[in-house]
Amino acid sequence: MAEFKPFGVVFFDIGGTLGTVTGSGSTRRLEPFASSANLLQTFSKVLGLRLGIITNIPDQMSTEDVRRMLATAGLLTLLNSALIITSRDAGASKPDVKIYEFAARRAGVPTNQCLYVGEDPAEVAGAQASGMGGLVKSVPSQ
Repeated sequence: MAEFKPFGVVFFDIGGTLGTVTGSGSTRRLEPFASSANLLQTFSKVLGLRLGIITNIPDQMSTEDVRRMLATAGLLTLLNSALIITSRDAGASKPDVKIYEFAARRAGVPTNQCLYVGEDPAEVAGAQASGMGGLVKSVPSQ
């Protein structure tokens, strides 16, 4: 019987999962859903999990731009800054399994100790194909 290893890290998508992204390029803004801060706090404080992001970004956007966007939205302090993973960092885009494997390596844990939460079923399926747990989150009505 295989030893059970609980999740230690949860990676979230941004747009559609934590809020609505507007603008273009490096000037994108995140308007978080009213429930997003509480959601992140619950996973972190109540469940004791490390939190990160896995996101695809356009060519004109950097990982630092993503951090600024999350900070402006008031969410960056709820996340582990080292676990903000972009498609540029990983050299692969969701739903390619390589981006999820890269994120798990960055977190220092095997993929089966990670959970990915996103609103796109194809991206959640990509996470599951990498060995991560996957959860499709519904988009709250505004």
